[in-house]
Amino acid sequence: MIQAKNIYFIGIGGIGMSALARLLLGRGHNISGSDMRDSATVQELIALGIKVHIGHGEDNITASQPELVIYSEDITPEAKGFVELAKAQDLNIKKMTYAEALGEIMAGSFGISVTGTNGKSTTTAILGLILEAADLDPTVIVGSKLSPKNSNEKFKANARLGGNKYFVAEADEYHRHMMSQKPNVIVLTNVAEDHLDYYKDIIDIKNAFSEFIAGLPKDGVVIYNADDHNSIEVGRAATCHKLTFGIHHYADVQAVNVHTHEGGQSFDVHFKDENIGRVTMSVPGAINVSNALGAVTAALHLGVAFPIIQKTLENFAGIWRRFEKVGELYSVPVISDYAHHPAGVAATIQATKEFFPDKKILFVFQPHHRNRTKKLLGEFIEALCNADDLILPEIYDVAGREHGEDISSVQLVAELKNRQVRAQFAADLAETERMVRLAAKDFGVIVMMGAGDIDLIARKLVKNA
Repeated sequence: MIQAKNIYFIGIGGIGMSALARLLLGRGHNISGSDMRDSATVQELIALGIKVHIGHGEDNITASQPELVIYSEDITPEAKGFVELAKAQDLNIKKMTYAEALGEIMAGSFGISVTGTNGKSTTTAILGLILEAADLDPTVIVGSKLSPKNSNEKFKANARLGGNKYFVAEADEYHRHMMSQKPNVIVLTNVAEDHLDYYKDIIDIKNAFSEFIAGLPKDGVVIYNADDHNSIEVGRAATCHKLTFGIHHYADVQAVNVHTHEGGQSFDVHFKDENIGRVTMSVPGAINVSNALGAVTAALHLGVAFPIIQKTLENFAGIWRRFEKVGELYSVPVISDYAHHPAGVAATIQATKEFFPDKKILFVFQPHHRNRTKKLLGEFIEALCNADDLILPEIYDVAGREHGEDISSVQLVAELKNRQVRAQFAADLAETERMVRLAAKDFGVIVMMGAGDIDLIARKLVKNA
């Protein structure tokens, strides 16, 4: 447990940092912090009574006089927020990274960590909502925000302050951050190449997940995806208890008779070879069936009755930037999606086509991080080839993680055109907005994908329609 009363967050507007700030505020700590820019998330924290400095400066630390500084892992020596971290060092104030602080808060609870390359946020949100519906009063940290349709007084945005027994949280694999958590249960969504500015290759990535799972107690459980060969390899090597979930391969919890239709999908859930009931969901795509299955497997393991699970999945309205309809442009639905890895991009394209089978779809994809784009270029091309019409803005640079890689969206567009895909390049977001507005009336759906600032344009388009 964190004992410090006065806590200062550097980078408090980040999705994980803001969730942690909410949680510690609810536990009676005095919270303040700073962020580079104002945002809706920052305004939500201010509304809760948290003092937030817009812009970083060493005087912020002196004025706040914190006993503990929690900082985002994005605060590198090159980042503007580093002046505050350096000031804390000079004043001998205790410092913790976000991952370390999350692990410290989880300690002492029955921890359930949701990890993997894709699907962590959705799986975490679904599991948190199921446990809440089952009156297990979980504490939950989500790496995104719940749909307002699913929010309530206790579970708002990206955090839920519950009792001390169950703690559900995402476990980020970047820089092996998940190693700071010591859970009782791990849900492994999938394992794919990513963060290759840190990991050497897929072997290194699998070793990291294996190391995390190896830290489970003897009576711990790893729940892994039977449809993903890398997850199978990692999960099978574990020495603790194991449970599997899947759609296409036999698993302890399996989706059977999956039916997709415009506006929803449904499937039978088989548990240990027994059909225990049919589920209907309003979120699209096989990826969301898989995410739901991971959460369902964990909930069944904890003894949650299936009717509670059914109702929760039926009412699940998705999360922020995960196939989120943000509004309409000239009566055309505009969807914002966080997909930024080839597997996620492919899944979003497939889900959109299944969800809107008779619509002409415009996909707008902003690649995220030049290192990722360069090292996974072939995979991105294969994923994007499934789209018929594309606009690709220039790659979003990730502060502190770019190292001069010579790659541009121009190269992706050229290769896609060679594959007969109707792809266009946009030099920046302003040009992206202009191109989308001009093209909108020729399409039935517009999907804006990426982990960068493409979401800002999606919301601007519908606001100023």
